Amino acid sequence: MSIYVISILYWFFRVVEIALLVYIILLYLPVAPKLKLLMADVMKPLLNPVRKMLSRSVFNTRGIDLSPIILYLIVAFCLQLCVALR
Repeated sequence: MSIYVISILYWFFRVVEIALLVYIILLYLPVAPKLKLLMADVMKPLLNPVRKMLSRSVFNTRGIDLSPIILYLIVAFCLQLCVALR
């Protein structure tokens, strides 16, 4: 039973990782504004808690949004954890 839960979590984190990479690429490229808005709406619920934590930390930068990078590191850690638990 637990192997199924771990597999589902693995694939969830894999999809989030791919969506986050697309969001980061679209964030820095000046193409496809509609796709950029769609990805911003999809990633907003995941990025808001990270942004809230960053606003209270030492890494509070006004010009640079570090939340996608921090979220990517968290997702990568969770993926490695799922692989280790398999």
